[in-house]
Amino acid sequence: VIVVAVFQFGSMAYNYGHAVFEEEALDEPPGRTITVDVEEGSSTMDIAKLLEHEGLVADWKLFYIQILCSKYAKTMEPGTYELSTAMKPRELMAVMSGEEVELEWEQEET
Repeated sequence: VIVVAVFQFGSMAYNYGHAVFEEEALDEPPGRTITVDVEEGSSTMDIAKLLEHEGLVADWKLFYIQILCSKYAKTMEPGTYELSTAMKPRELMAVMSGEEVELEWEQEET
């Protein structure tokens, strides 16, 4: 019983850890464009929760860990952003950090 529990926990931990570094968008291009307002004083955790609430990421906890493991952990800024459900996590972070992100598709407005 203990061996099975340890195996299941290890498998779950591996899958979650793998997902942190896996770059997958929610939708295939072109996705949907969603306007997001990041308020002054928002923490990275607040931003992760906001993006899940707005339908841009599936799991705010996973996105939060991805932020912490990225170069964008301290660079995301308040503002209004046009984001797409076809953007990968790193692209979402880059846009909110003021970087230019070139998309190769036309986005649908929502």
